[in-house]
Amino acid sequence: MAEVSVIVPVFNSGKYIVCCLESLAGQTLENMEVILVDDHGTDDSMEKARSFVSSYAGDKSFVFAETPKNSGPGTARNVGIELAKGEYVAFVDSDDYVEPTYCEELYNSATAAGADLACCDIRIGEEEKRNADVSDRPHFLKHFVSYFTTFVYRKALLDAKGLRFPENSSAEDTCFLACCVLSSNKMAQIHKPLYHYVLHDESVSRKKNRRRAFARLNSIKSIIRFAKRNGCYSQYRCALNLLLLKKGYGMAVKDLIFG
Repeated sequence: MAEVSVIVPVFNSGKYIVCCLESLAGQTLENMEVILVDDHGTDDSMEKARSFVSSYAGDKSFVFAETPKNSGPGTARNVGIELAKGEYVAFVDSDDYVEPTYCEELYNSATAAGADLACCDIRIGEEEKRNADVSDRPHFLKHFVSYFTTFVYRKALLDAKGLRFPENSSAEDTCFLACCVLSSNKMAQIHKPLYHYVLHDESVSRKKNRRRAFARLNSIKSIIRFAKRNGCYSQYRCALNLLLLKKGYGMAVKDLIFG
């Protein structure tokens, strides 16, 4: 069994994907796999990915998969989760890159604490951002930004709880992370910016429109439904309702006004 499976949805990232793959090939964690999921873009991303892997002579395992058709990053990540053989799962977007110790430090942090989730900090462009404190779950749910790619997730937890990404194109990452946090027994945290989010105009998360507004709202409402099904809504009622107000209705209104 691999220690970490890194899932990379590939879609129209031809300008950036080689940098992403170089950062994963250079990971200090030896026992890991990288799952590249083709989401049927229109550029040369997959050609560059296959060329990189074919000429790679290192010890990392690269696996190719694909969605049935272009379906968005949530569906692509779900395809990767089903194939993942790692004890923990991580997600890296194909236009981003990570520090060499990203997998090793997160894996060691999670296993040392016996945690279901472990996270690091993130660098967005030139600015360093820190995750909310995971030791205070209500505080995290009230204040977190969905830096879901800064986490590793225990694969057994994802399977036992049926944790997958909603198959829509807005706030699917927020929904997934929040449901994982609600389901986890323990979380760990290290304060190092090991993940690099690359800012560019083509990023899906930077695009706004009316359709995305309603998809976003539905994703956030899915968190409330999940909490009620799993018997933890009353415990986190205040935090979850604030999350719905801020990330659901508030962000949807912004999309409708400025989209």
